Amino acid sequence: MKIAFDAKRAFNNFTGLGNYSRFIINALTQTFKEDEHLLFTPKIAEHTDAETFLKLHKDKVKLPSGIWKVGSLQSSWRSSKIGKLAGNAGADVFHGLSNELPSGLGKGIKKVVTIHDLIFLRYPDFYPAIDRMIYKKKFKSACERADQIIAVSEQTKSDIIEFFGTDANKIHVVYQGVHPLYTQDIKSQRMVYLLEQYNLMQPYFLYVGSIEERKNAEDLVRAFKLVLEKVDDDLLLLIVGRKTDYQKKVENAVKELQLDGNVRILNQVPFKNLPFLYKGALASVYPSSFEGFGIPVLESLMMRTPVVSGKGSSLEEAGGKHALYADPKNHEELSEQMLKLVSEKAMADNMLKGVETHLEKFSPGNIAQQMRRVYEL
Repeated sequence: MKIAFDAKRAFNNFTGLGNYSRFIINALTQTFKEDEHLLFTPKIAEHTDAETFLKLHKDKVKLPSGIWKVGSLQSSWRSSKIGKLAGNAGADVFHGLSNELPSGLGKGIKKVVTIHDLIFLRYPDFYPAIDRMIYKKKFKSACERADQIIAVSEQTKSDIIEFFGTDANKIHVVYQGVHPLYTQDIKSQRMVYLLEQYNLMQPYFLYVGSIEERKNAEDLVRAFKLVLEKVDDDLLLLIVGRKTDYQKKVENAVKELQLDGNVRILNQVPFKNLPFLYKGALASVYPSSFEGFGIPVLESLMMRTPVVSGKGSSLEEAGGKHALYADPKNHEELSEQMLKLVSEKAMADNMLKGVETHLEKFSPGNIAQQMRRVYEL
């Protein structure tokens, strides 16, 4: 089978959608070596991850030529030319890995698109009106034109049906996996060095994720205050993520509650250091109100670190029975779940029993097999 991908994110995005794109392409090429793969991208960023990915797939990459290499024409090439180019190359399947499909895809090529989430429709207040309009047009068009749709969770599948009225029979839930860094053996010497580097000399809860309103870091700070009031331990809350305007609310809550010595916010932590921070944590806490999937929950479990997560959406799919859940807006409830991991010493071990079976659902080989079956439909 010859499979073409819109691989722009794989070569130019180094967080969520980029990690997903690289994961899927790597999983498929490693599992189904007999298939031929074409990676269409308008450009390749100067970034270590892009360079590493290019070395693995250099012979598969298709870049624009001639005038299409110039400035804004690169975007036009991606949206209006790669569909026809994939068809001319004899592709059996075209997979849009990041919520959209190009024009020009003929009837002879199977069209597959991955939809990651429709949070912009469920929580419109978090997005500018112009962004919502563009996203809705692109996502809905892709769902209508696709022969098969990949949803990264049952929650996303449900949202596609609810907001777009899409036929459930053409939507297939295929979970996503974590970055390969989370499968590495953690070396104790490196671990100690990083904990010293970040001055983590006390038990700590860890939050990883962009610091935005939907993810409720301010509520986490208030719940953490309640935890501190009930324990004798000198605990730390480490908040790691991209800064947004919402961070000011988090900082104000820290000052209001006089937690300057117990809450630390870091905005520039290298991605390669995150597995170590997870590994060293007492537990991770991801109190998001809504996610299309919730990778931080899975990352924590991959490091065998217990996790407390927000209730609802897809987070319970990611954590299964191996995580604790709470309403992020209910500070008492969230603090009680966190407190269990401080005061009940056997809780973490019990939560992680059998987690290997759970994590197998998110392995590259398993996901590649499921994806290939969708291509064959």
